[in-house]
Amino acid sequence: MDRLKTLLARCARVAEGVSVGMFIAIFVLFIAGVVMRYVFARPIEWADEFILVLFLWTTFLTEALVLTEREQVTFDVVYDLCGPANRRRIGWLASAIIAGLFLAATPTVFSYVNFLWRERTPVMEWRLDIVYSCFLVYWVAVCVRAVAKFVALCGPRWQDEVAAVQVDERANVLG
Repeated sequence: MDRLKTLLARCARVAEGVSVGMFIAIFVLFIAGVVMRYVFARPIEWADEFILVLFLWTTFLTEALVLTEREQVTFDVVYDLCGPANRRRIGWLASAIIAGLFLAATPTVFSYVNFLWRERTPVMEWRLDIVYSCFLVYWVAVCVRAVAKFVALCGPRWQDEVAAVQVDERANVLG
């Protein structure tokens, strides 16, 4: 189990680096696009489209592979007021609902993304099924996380899953 956690931590670090690289590329392309358009009057035709694709990939891959449950936006006022047993029940219910809904919709989502092979982006003419394949990674990650949370709450160490989380320095103002 420790090897799996180490492997997942390494994968998350790699995904974090890739996400940072894509975000830097978005910023550089945006600045280059503005400079070329307004300083040299020669716009880069593909820049806006490439920025949009990078933004999609950055958003979905970061959500799927980098962010932890603690870093998600949650409405946990009731959850924080409950004791461990009720937190476990809330976690069961929430993870079961999320897993159930996402798993039920999975065939439709995969079918629609596969359907997009017929369409292409306007400038670079990339197939849209490839452009939106990052959404499939996100979708699978949500399903896996919800099922894993449900299984963890059913296991012998469920108290670790519902323990009160200490606020860390990385937490935002709301978290």
